[in-house]
Amino acid sequence: MRIRGRRARSEVAEEGATGESAGSPRRDGIEAGRHEGVESAGRRRTLAWRSRHAGAAAVGTAGAGVVLVARLVMSIASLIALLIALAIVLRDVDANATNTIVKGIHEGANFFAGAFTGLISFSGHPKRAITVDWGIAVLAYLIVGSIISGVIARIGRRGVRFERAHRTVPTH
Repeated sequence: MRIRGRRARSEVAEEGATGESAGSPRRDGIEAGRHEGVESAGRRRTLAWRSRHAGAAAVGTAGAGVVLVARLVMSIASLIALLIALAIVLRDVDANATNTIVKGIHEGANFFAGAFTGLISFSGHPKRAITVDWGIAVLAYLIVGSIISGVIARIGRRGVRFERAHRTVPTH
C-alpha cells in the first residue's frame, strides 16, 4: 500500500505544470507538434459545431418569438371582434345609452367598425342596419386577423423547423 502511494506522488511530481504523465506524446518533441495540430483542429470543429448550434438556436428562438407575435395579432383581432359583437348585443337589447359602460363600448365599437356603418341599409330598421353592418365588421376582423396571423406564424414555424433540422444533438 505504501509503495503505491509513493508512486502516485512521484508521478504527480513528474507531470509538472503540463498535467501529463511521463512518456506521453507531449514529452516527445516530434510527437508534440503533430498532436497539437490535431487538438487544435478538433477544437475548431467543436467551435464550428457550437456556433452552428448557437445559430440554429437563435433562429429557433426568433421563430418562436414570431409565432408569439402571430398569436398576439390574432388575440387583438379577436378582442376587437368581441367588442363589436358586445356593442351589437347591447344595441339590440336597448341597453341604456347614457350608462358610462354602455357608452364606452359603443364608442369603442364605433371606432373600429365605423367604416362599416352605412354599408347596407334597411328602410325603417336602423337597428337591423347597424347589426348587419357591424356583423360584417366582426367577420372582417376575424378573417383578416386570421390571415395575417397565419402568414406571420408560417414564417415563425419555418424558423423553428430550421432549428430542429440544424441542431447538433437530436431532440428525441
